[in-house]
Amino acid sequence: MERRPDDRSPISEHINATWLQHRVRGRIVGTLTILEDIIYIALAALFFLAALYIMIDAVISAHWRSVTSLIGTTLDRFLLVLMLAELLHTLLIFLRTHRFRHQPFLVVGIIAAIRRILVVTAEEAANRPVAHIGQYLWDLGLTTAVVVALTLALRWSPQERGF
Repeated sequence: MERRPDDRSPISEHINATWLQHRVRGRIVGTLTILEDIIYIALAALFFLAALYIMIDAVISAHWRSVTSLIGTTLDRFLLVLMLAELLHTLLIFLRTHRFRHQPFLVVGIIAAIRRILVVTAEEAANRPVAHIGQYLWDLGLTTAVVVALTLALRWSPQERGF
């Protein structure tokens, strides 16, 4: 009789069950879980500090005399802050539940694509180069397709309650 790799003998089952309940394994897993949480907390703090820096820098370095430049610069930077805030929110959910959720990453992708559309449109409106209109429309169309695809993926993904 041929033995398949998933067939386990009673001895190997006993050894596996003993190791799963061993206190050394529990300590190792507990220590690694704490270290993982420390990494996520440090990353969350860096996201927060980066978002705070970007907001302050946007206000300080804004060109208050040119409305077009002001809108383009602040819109670009504040959408970047929104992306960082969504990633921070995702990390906090993971720290609370220790479960991975993919929906926030889809939202970040949608925000990034919309940010790209708005920035490209603002740049084109400010510069108005007629010679590059084909490249502009190609970029805009492709980015719009990405927004539609990510939105459909978000809509069709299973929803979790409570977050």
